[in-house]
Amino acid sequence: MPEVHEEVINVKLAEILSKEFGIDARSERQKGRLRPDIRCYYKGFKVGIEASYNKQDAEKDAKARIEQGLVDVSIALWIKKAYHDVPENYLYKLIKESKFDVRIFVAKEIENTILAYIMKTKKISQSVSGWFTELDIPKIKDVIDASIEFLIGRYEIDKYVNEIKEKINDFIKALNDLDKDNKIKSKVHDVLYKLYGFSITGSGDPNILFGQAALSIILSSAFYEHIRSRHYNLEPLSKYINKSGIEGLIHALNDLLKIDYKNVITMTIEILNSLPPAIAHNVRELVQLGIDIAQNQGLLGKDFAGRIYHEITGDLAYRKGFATFYTSIPAAELLALLAVKELFGLSRNLTKLSNEETKKILEKIENIKVGDFACGSGTLLTASYNSLDRLLNVLKFYYDLDYNEETIKKNIIEEGIYGIDALRYASQIAAINLSLIGPGNISKTNIYTIYLGNIPNKGAWLGSLELLYDPKRIGGLWAYIEGGITGAVEKTSLEGSEGTFSIPDGFDIVIMNPPFTRATGRTKQFEDANLEKGLFGFITDEKTRKILIKRLNTLRDSVKKNLLNIANDTKAILPKEIQVILDDKDYEPYLNIGQAGEGFLFLYLAYKYVKLGGVIAFVLPRNLLAGVSWFLNRVLLASKFQLKYVIVSSDSKEGYNFSESTSLSEVLIVAKRVNDHNEFEETVFINLLNKPKSSLESMILADHIDNEEGIIKISESNAAIVSKINRHELIKNLDNWNRFVAIPETELLKEIMDLINNGELKIGKKDIKIPLIKLNDIIQTIGIDRHQFHDLFKVVNIETIRPIIYSGKKEIRKKMIIEPNAYADLKDKKGDEIFSSFSGRILLPDRIAWDTSNIIAIYSNKPVLANLFYAIRLKQIKNIELEKLEKAITLWLNTTWGMLIVLVNREETGKAWTSLKMSQWRLLPIIDIYKLNKDIIERLADLFDRVSNKTLKEIPEQFNFKNIDPVRLEIDKGFLKALDQSLNETDIENYLNKLYSKIDIAFKRMWG
Repeated sequence: MPEVHEEVINVKLAEILSKEFGIDARSERQKGRLRPDIRCYYKGFKVGIEASYNKQDAEKDAKARIEQGLVDVSIALWIKKAYHDVPENYLYKLIKESKFDVRIFVAKEIENTILAYIMKTKKISQSVSGWFTELDIPKIKDVIDASIEFLIGRYEIDKYVNEIKEKINDFIKALNDLDKDNKIKSKVHDVLYKLYGFSITGSGDPNILFGQAALSIILSSAFYEHIRSRHYNLEPLSKYINKSGIEGLIHALNDLLKIDYKNVITMTIEILNSLPPAIAHNVRELVQLGIDIAQNQGLLGKDFAGRIYHEITGDLAYRKGFATFYTSIPAAELLALLAVKELFGLSRNLTKLSNEETKKILEKIENIKVGDFACGSGTLLTASYNSLDRLLNVLKFYYDLDYNEETIKKNIIEEGIYGIDALRYASQIAAINLSLIGPGNISKTNIYTIYLGNIPNKGAWLGSLELLYDPKRIGGLWAYIEGGITGAVEKTSLEGSEGTFSIPDGFDIVIMNPPFTRATGRTKQFEDANLEKGLFGFITDEKTRKILIKRLNTLRDSVKKNLLNIANDTKAILPKEIQVILDDKDYEPYLNIGQAGEGFLFLYLAYKYVKLGGVIAFVLPRNLLAGVSWFLNRVLLASKFQLKYVIVSSDSKEGYNFSESTSLSEVLIVAKRVNDHNEFEETVFINLLNKPKSSLESMILADHIDNEEGIIKISESNAAIVSKINRHELIKNLDNWNRFVAIPETELLKEIMDLINNGELKIGKKDIKIPLIKLNDIIQTIGIDRHQFHDLFKVVNIETIRPIIYSGKKEIRKKMIIEPNAYADLKDKKGDEIFSSFSGRILLPDRIAWDTSNIIAIYSNKPVLANLFYAIRLKQIKNIELEKLEKAITLWLNTTWGMLIVLVNREETGKAWTSLKMSQWRLLPIIDIYKLNKDIIERLADLFDRVSNKTLKEIPEQFNFKNIDPVRLEIDKGFLKALDQSLNETDIENYLNKLYSKIDIAFKRMWG
């Protein structure tokens, strides 16, 4: 009987993998094409299977698919048994029961370790020849799973990065040992920072300067070798550096200058000319690293240069002020993947597109424009290129498209990607990184160094933010601070200096991690104890700093005016509870953008430059979601964009940040620019229980989030909570989008949101009504903030007529009742009137450390003011003592439900630290004491008297399911019984046990 053709076997194998194991597998019916016999798209990865009766053919083809870059994992499958012509259903059964020999191919640098991993985790033996023998199809599935687990779990390029860091640190130490009189440091400083014309905080640190110099040497060496592969008249670097590391490299780079590439390597030549001959050995070692990097494709697409740059420079204050934080590689890849996904409308399966759809995608890729107005070392731009590259590879993997892949990818870098930064050094890294990851002979990049500072006779210049004034004015400026301004807008191209600044009128994607320093701040700089950190805090010259801030304030006022116009134009579609923010003077802080800092302005800049239908993708402070000063930007996002993705972290071990070297809570957002909206729009909110640890985990997450809700598992150690919010809910909660990701426990968050929206708890078979109202509707006044307090009063040790609660020390926050602990005298005569009008007994904190606080609200036995609490005065209710109303409200805020409502309405700053401004308290849903009868108020006040002097444990420990705080139980049980005396004790206990268990889980996820 004749043998069944390999193509038929491939069809059946693909069918088995799809039906039996859930792998999206499809077979290639014709041999000889530049695609695997069986193409699998599994967990976001491309897996190719080359099946053949001939073992050598299977091996050769599988290896070729990896070398061609078509797949992430390639499997050679040897069909050892000939199948004869049998009925199709019987053939399916025969293949399903067969065993095969299999060999795995991956990128060369991880081949040995991945095979060891497969043998260890799946207990599969490997022969000396590299083949796994006698595997049935379930075992083949195990091999695929293990390969992907390894790729996900491995920390990309860590070993290489550590070696680079070691050599750079050796270089730094050697220079520090030689530079006793700081002359070398001074020369290197001039090369890197002379452009700015003012002193930059931290830029004089030799470890930073020498680290940057070392990385510049490594990168230029890698770039030389990269170019040499296409210019055969250039000698290998190894020949140049055999005798002298410094002079040899200068000679090599000068030879490269004869071809061109001036702006990429001139700075490195200047650095080399600043170094002493005694450092030649260390330079030679750095050059060798550059040579190795150029030969390792696994490093080139991973922004290793940016990563090392930021690890070497460390967590110094100037970097926080001058440039933004460095985006971690997994976060950058996730943000870029989602931006590309949204731009091309790829929320559905990529393997099921029509020919017409694939052609449109290809055409859009060919003409794409991607911009980053604060690009730094280019992390987000390289991630964007990688995402587009992957999309092209997937299209090539699944569809017969007639295009020149190399030409398109080259065009993306030369014509499609634009970056701007204020640091010449960072721009050099970005330009080289892009050139190294691109195919073919990349001849230019569109990376610009744009001036930031005070230009003599021209005034302040705000870098990229000047684009909000007049981009043509930027194009006409040439500056260099000393000697008469020559080159303030300098293009970092690869072949020659193209001179003029030129960016597209509109971008398809604007992707950024912008500077988002706040406008004010009391933290002192590490170098100058008298210099307050804030906007432009990296500038040590206070006169220059003030000139810049003045121009920035003018720009901020202009942007605020435009945003207010957008908000008022949008008012008609806003619900009443949001309209009140625009109309009521009590909520005026929501219309003031002063505290939002520069990040706010860069988001507005993106709005001005993104095309209709284009996408913006940002790393921003998490208070974008809830911050008072970010409200107008939330209106902008809700009115001019479809907010598509919002990602936060609740990873207690790895942090709530997406940037390196910061503990700030951050958020990733992706939004599409639109003119019109529809009621079916959804925003996907993602709360990461564990942040992606690699680009590959980011890839899997990006593939999953559109099609799943609830807890989704990304890998063995990685999960996220996904929820989809419709446009109506998004608009209704414009004051605080953080509510949707406030608690990393789905059922608990739903329960609290139901309480806020419906005022109801279900206990046993009874529905308990808890009427809620905005705090603003039941108060007369809400006191003063800490800045007003310090402006009006001074703390004294003698008794005065103005008792106060001063400081936020732990002992103040252990019980619900407190006595004044200090007294105040006047700094300003207005203080007497303020104290008389705004002192109160209920005290609400302006910030809460959830992991160490014991209670939320406290009650003073005398009317007071406080520096870290807002003093509340309630409106009087007829026939009920004011004191009892005050006690009832204080008690409510310290019940589990009052506390949770505060928690979901918080403005998160970092880890367990959160903030609630005065205007946010005004909007807080609180128990409506007007709707409670007198008996309930009496019972709540009595309960307060019983428990107010008892000490509660720290908030997380109150809900420790193994040891519930008895005071917590007493408060919550007593509150429920006060509302409804007929409640069954068993029902209450069962309800509270379940509730506390959910809270315990949530708190452990959030704070460990």
